[in-house]
Amino acid sequence: MHQNKKNLTRILLAGVLLLNLFIVGLLAYTLHASKVRKEEEVRTMVENLALLLDQSVSSSVREIDLALKEIQVRLEGDLRRKGLPGAGDTMAVVDFHQDWLTQVAEIRITDASGAPILGYGVTPQTRVSYADRSFFAEHRDHADRGLIASKLLYGRIAGTWIIVFSRRYNNPDGDFAGMVTAAVPAAYFERLLSGLKLGDHGIALMRDLDKTMIARFPPLATQAGEIGTRGGSKELTDIIASGVEAQSFYSARTADGVNRINAYRKLSVMPAFVVVGRGEDDYLVQWRDDVQKGTALAILFLAVTSLAAWLLWRLIEANERANRRSQILLQNASDGIHITDLEGTVIEASDAFCRMLGHDRADVIGMNVAQWEAGMSAEEARGIIDRVHRSGDVFTFETMHRRRDGETFPVEVTSFPLQLDDKPVLFHSARDITLRKSSEEAVRKLAFFDPLTGLPNRRLLMERLEHALANCARLGEHGALLFVDLDNFKSVNDTAGHDQGDLLLQAVAAILGRCVRHDDTVARLGGDEFVVMLDGLGRYSMVAAGHAETVATKILHALHKTFELGGSEHRVSASIGITLFGDHPGERIEEPLKRADLAMYEAKLAGRNTLRFFDPVMQARVSTRAELESALWVGLEKEQFLLQYQPQVLADGRITGAEALLRWRHPERGMVSPAEFIPLAEENGFILPLGRWVLESACAQLAHWAHDERMAHLSVAVNVSARQFRQDAFVADVIEILERSGANPARLKIELTENSLVTDIEGVIAKMAALKARGVGFLLDDFGTGYSSLAYLKRLPLDQIKIDQGFVRDILVDPNDAAIAKMVIVLADSLGLAVIAEGVETEAQRLFLEQQGCVAYQGYLFSRPLAVPDLESLVDASQRLP
Repeated sequence: MHQNKKNLTRILLAGVLLLNLFIVGLLAYTLHASKVRKEEEVRTMVENLALLLDQSVSSSVREIDLALKEIQVRLEGDLRRKGLPGAGDTMAVVDFHQDWLTQVAEIRITDASGAPILGYGVTPQTRVSYADRSFFAEHRDHADRGLIASKLLYGRIAGTWIIVFSRRYNNPDGDFAGMVTAAVPAAYFERLLSGLKLGDHGIALMRDLDKTMIARFPPLATQAGEIGTRGGSKELTDIIASGVEAQSFYSARTADGVNRINAYRKLSVMPAFVVVGRGEDDYLVQWRDDVQKGTALAILFLAVTSLAAWLLWRLIEANERANRRSQILLQNASDGIHITDLEGTVIEASDAFCRMLGHDRADVIGMNVAQWEAGMSAEEARGIIDRVHRSGDVFTFETMHRRRDGETFPVEVTSFPLQLDDKPVLFHSARDITLRKSSEEAVRKLAFFDPLTGLPNRRLLMERLEHALANCARLGEHGALLFVDLDNFKSVNDTAGHDQGDLLLQAVAAILGRCVRHDDTVARLGGDEFVVMLDGLGRYSMVAAGHAETVATKILHALHKTFELGGSEHRVSASIGITLFGDHPGERIEEPLKRADLAMYEAKLAGRNTLRFFDPVMQARVSTRAELESALWVGLEKEQFLLQYQPQVLADGRITGAEALLRWRHPERGMVSPAEFIPLAEENGFILPLGRWVLESACAQLAHWAHDERMAHLSVAVNVSARQFRQDAFVADVIEILERSGANPARLKIELTENSLVTDIEGVIAKMAALKARGVGFLLDDFGTGYSSLAYLKRLPLDQIKIDQGFVRDILVDPNDAAIAKMVIVLADSLGLAVIAEGVETEAQRLFLEQQGCVAYQGYLFSRPLAVPDLESLVDASQRLP
């Protein structure tokens, strides 16, 4: 026996150690994987930002080069005609370009000796020369160098650090006549860098290829951060030496002492590179918090498992003592034998008695009679014990016992007193004469309990609710109903199978039972719908509501977890509707359940995984929604819907197309806003027939305009919802509509939003390609407001990108909106896509967009959405303009 104890001790210690090592290892692996994922996300982000910086710098340099080219042509023309530079209107051209480049560059012109003769800040007293600059020698000695970008220089005229972009201009005989230069201050590049959102510890910098600092944001108040100084980490030096164009890297010892993930990118238009970095202290904040929590949980787990091992050891010792008393139980082993002290606490029990109660033997030892006694009160049970102890006789009586699952059963108990270890105890033998009653109980269980989960069904719930309503009326108290509906349960059945769905429902039933009091009711109505009834919540409604909200919140947190089903993980959540009862004595028992159901529906509409209370406004909203849903179908049948067209205009005023916009003219409510009915149509599926009607109407209008020479050149853009586009038959439907209407597919543009594209990207590309083959065009709407992944954008067969009106609205006052709009234009240009801006309402907005390269617009500056006759009149008037 002593050796067994030693072996058992070793096993317990080894088990606790191995279990804790496993948990720590699993926690470490999970945290490491989480960190790796976060670092990959940051690498992708900084690489995209470095790409956008390259494109933004390229766009600015192209603008500068265009100006230099035009001045070069003018200078060479002056030399051919008049023999000297700066004659004619060359200076007017220089002044024009200087005006719009004033925030970017300073334009100057030199003669063949390198002396500045014209341009920004040049006067007869200017006594400097570019002859010692390397780019001057390159232009002088080579006629075909084109645009040359210098390294970082200190400008002797500008008096600051600059990058010089220059072009050569020639005499009529082809000899070198001088240079046209644009000096871009380093501060301009710092402004470009400052537009990036990189967090408190992020960095963006630009250096020459010899690692001379050109610009840095945020500025660093040390010598290493000064413009014109050379520096850089070993990682950066190795990347430059390798000759790669772009690469991400990790830097652990930076000039400002911050660890970062960085993206290096060599600029395509100048001998420099950019580095964009995200600080580790920014992107690992949540991860480090998770590490602290994980460590605390590991320590807590160690404490719990150690305590559990100690308790198990104590139980094992107690079991050894019990073995010494086993002879007492052998006489009537088939009956439910148990020994209690004079307080009714079990000190020994037979296996038959444990099976009878449905508890493990370890649980039964230490239980009190009152915990399983269902036929009498605790006081009555103690009275029986006292009577048997005092009388010293055998006493037999009938009562009811309660099993672990709450089920009660009739027993015959025989009790008598005896001495055990010199202490007075009572010996009890309980016999289960219940076969008939168990058969009756089985029938009752089928009638009142759910066979899958074992919970009360609707019938039993309604009986208990009726009883609770009566108690509330009698005592003036409140109760509450919680209608619990699982979110997206259908997807579990569809993906994991109905057997796994049943296992999930059983697990949910168990969780709900642990979230409520013993006397509360948890019922399953059917499917994935459960109801929790909380009774006896007190006289004050606010107190009752607070208790109900606490229980509901506990349920939400308990259910919001991952379940292993069918070999895969499924995330579960619930929507809960809550209503109180007891305020309206005499109300029908169905009313509280209806109110809770309505509140649950509101929780679904609020985004799921949440709770909502019922109030009278809720009923009105549901009724209004039902009326609106019915009216939608009537509106489609009775042709109450119509299309209006908002013109799409080029910079020269020509109308090239229009966007078809849906309107609903209700006979009683007037014009109903699309914002009111489109979300409902999306949710209930009405968007599918409605969207088909829009396509049919737009194509019919295109076919009609094809016979009108004024309108035949117009294209029509039609918005297609994500749900409509994901239909398997969408491509076939569009082709059938085009063929039946006779519309030219090349005049139809389908507008898609980003949420149409982020799932099943391969299927999206296939559908777009099939329609593109027929001539249909595609336009990406709301770009920049959603996922905006360059990875998928460059793969899609798009024709045009639309700048969202949310960016256009404040484009003149919000630097972020202006930067985003400019980057969208640059990105579209680099991908070979057209770009159009919507929501243009002022001439200043249009002019800014035009200066950035966007020459197509849509908005109230040009026209509101129009009926067909009004649009035709507007097109006719625009064509008559000189």
